[in-house]
Amino acid sequence: MDLEEKVTLFNEIVMESQKKKIRDQLHTFEASLNDILEDHKREERSKAAIEVETERENVRKESNKEVAQLQLQLQRDLGKQQQQLKEDVFRQVRERLEDFMKTPDYVHLLELQMRHAISVAGGEDLVLYVDPVDADKVEALQKRIGHDISVSSRPFIGGSRGVVQSRKLLIDQSFLTRLEEERANFSFDRSKEEIQ
Repeated sequence: MDLEEKVTLFNEIVMESQKKKIRDQLHTFEASLNDILEDHKREERSKAAIEVETERENVRKESNKEVAQLQLQLQRDLGKQQQQLKEDVFRQVRERLEDFMKTPDYVHLLELQMRHAISVAGGEDLVLYVDPVDADKVEALQKRIGHDISVSSRPFIGGSRGVVQSRKLLIDQSFLTRLEEERANFSFDRSKEEIQ
């Protein structure tokens, strides 16, 4: 298993672990909200039974209105909680990436990414970029891959990018792009297979 596969596997394991944790927290939160909703419904039914016959229709309408408002508020609260959990997941992933970037494995990953970009370029002019935080690694990487490397003026968290101008091709292996893709595809929705 090469480093790229290890990194991918590591990311998948981290994401699955965090998704399970989030699903568990979400399930607990949903159960609590359902209990609150059921308590509220029972309370409203008791009040409606005590009211005078002529007021029964008005009480039912008011109860339905309150339940709808409560459900709407619960949905808003659930959405906020999901957003907070999502932010926590991606903050933890970012911290782990920062820790990984301090290891020799990260330098090896950069080398592999750049060799891949050189291969994709197929002999055409290629400009390789590293993130500004990796400026201290440029000289060593240039010696290892035998190709010039530039420091990007725009940060992209880590990883590398390559540009083949003749084909207007961007070879984007940056951590920023991968995180943005994961964030865009991240969801708390459970599939039917996960529920069963």
